[in-house]
Amino acid sequence: MKKLLPLLIFLLLAGCTQADQDALDELYEAFERNHDELETEFSTMLDEMEDSGEADREAQLKLIYDEMLPAIEDFRRTIHNYSVTGSEHEQLKEEMLTYIDSLETLVELNGEFSRTVINYNPLGDSEFKEEVDSLLTEIESQEDLVDERYNQIQEHYGELTPDGGS
Repeated sequence: MKKLLPLLIFLLLAGCTQADQDALDELYEAFERNHDELETEFSTMLDEMEDSGEADREAQLKLIYDEMLPAIEDFRRTIHNYSVTGSEHEQLKEEMLTYIDSLETLVELNGEFSRTVINYNPLGDSEFKEEVDSLLTEIESQEDLVDERYNQIQEHYGELTPDGGS
């Protein structure tokens, strides 16, 4: 019996470790799947926005606030609903949620930019140019942050998987 107990403990721990890894893999796969779907959807929406031109800023705002932001909230809920164990796995999940927050901020900044263009008459208004330039700088900075956070998630997941995330 004494020889069997260590073997049972080892098997139990190995099973828990595999279940933890499976939960992490499922979380990451859901993240990537939702990220890819969102990226495709946003790309299509951005093409529509560019095709509509400057004249249809109201339609652009509708796309941002009625489609893009709710899609991001769905993404957030999906990731939030996954359960993982272990501090490293929880940390990766939190990084994913932080990434989603950054993505939401980026979309909101684009909405603010579109609203600014709608609400102002830019003819000869230097304040308008300064505000637009400031918003564009903030948007570029947020885009860089979103990219950086996405890359961190990929790297962190690679560190947590036995095969390096491949």
